[in-house]
Amino acid sequence: MQEIKLKGLNETIYYDECPNGLKVYMWVKKDISSFYGTLSVKYGSLYNEFKVGNKNYKLPKGVAHFLEHVKFNEDKDTTAHDYFFKNGCDTNAFTTFNYTNYQVLGSENPTPNIIHLLDFVQNDFFSKSIVSNEKGIIIEEANMGIDDPYTVMLFNHLDNIFKNYDYKYPITGVSSDIKEISLEDIKLVFNTFYHPSNMFLIATGNFNPYELMEAINENQEKKKFNKYLNPERIIKKENKKVNKEYEEIDLNVTNRKIKIGIKIPKKSLKYDDLHIRLYTNLLLKANFGNTSDFKDELLSKELISGMSCMCDIFDDYLIIMFTIDSNYKTEIIKLFNEKLDNLVIDEKTFKRIKNANIASLILDYEDVEVVNSIMQSEILNYGDVIPNLKEIYENINYQDIVNFNKSLNVQERSILILNPKD
Repeated sequence: MQEIKLKGLNETIYYDECPNGLKVYMWVKKDISSFYGTLSVKYGSLYNEFKVGNKNYKLPKGVAHFLEHVKFNEDKDTTAHDYFFKNGCDTNAFTTFNYTNYQVLGSENPTPNIIHLLDFVQNDFFSKSIVSNEKGIIIEEANMGIDDPYTVMLFNHLDNIFKNYDYKYPITGVSSDIKEISLEDIKLVFNTFYHPSNMFLIATGNFNPYELMEAINENQEKKKFNKYLNPERIIKKENKKVNKEYEEIDLNVTNRKIKIGIKIPKKSLKYDDLHIRLYTNLLLKANFGNTSDFKDELLSKELISGMSCMCDIFDDYLIIMFTIDSNYKTEIIKLFNEKLDNLVIDEKTFKRIKNANIASLILDYEDVEVVNSIMQSEILNYGDVIPNLKEIYENINYQDIVNFNKSLNVQERSILILNPKD
């Protein structure tokens, strides 16, 4: 077993890999009573088109989320919820664009519960009746998304940003997609993607890592898996331009909401993904964060009642998205356009935000769920945990962020207005 020392954080990640390819990461905290186990499968809603070797496959949208639901059935009469409920544990799962995550949270007997997490996710039980019965439940969930203004707002905006990328489609799929999903689709996806080589397990909390790893190895040795065939997601070529520059829609919201999206080709930035995220985060906090002069001014003038910002990399593009609560769309759009055309950061502000981010990084290592989430994000985005993240933060200097700001072209914008229905 390998011990990964997180430099400057006084934390250790225990890492091992099973002979079948399952990667296991463990963070131990002895002074807490709980444990949290997550098993992540690198298969999400974007993988409805993929290829294995020279053969292409196209499945209905929403298969990843559908499989997540039916996976909890261990046989025709038993679900994973039954097992974990008896053991006093909570279990859940979620599907994203890029992966599916299964979880168990408890305070006693971490080893058998985490082993059962592996057992039910890797179990190949499916039936036509379960698939048929689940369709009504998932269609109802998808329809709830259609009725939720925040979900509609997000996917409308992604549709306006992307012309070809599938990020604009709801993760659940829509009713017509769900009706098309068959037992054969479920089995194909499970047999193709639910392989230990395409999974990683993270355990955080109070447990013995050597005992847990021994049990995981024994568990995996008893199971047979076909050879992993390295399926590849088919990614459509995306246009540099936003799909739609401006749109207004009416929804059941109390107050008007404004979304502003910025689309930036990643190759124009000439930085790796980690530094793109770190630099963008620093720049956005300086210009739009809770302690920024810009946000203070908008609040003091009562032009907004709330404002949030996020950034992430969507395949070949860096996307920045603002969500603003305001009834003054004309003035807000004008002010934001002016601000985006004049992004600035002074050295004092840079140092303050950088130090705050480092402090936050240290404080994060207190909560089993937060640490687990951090590790998931790093493994999915960068292929492994980052042992020197604090050091990377510390080595960022003011000129780095100035140079990054100069390279950031924020002219490709898409605006979506959500107006309250009369």
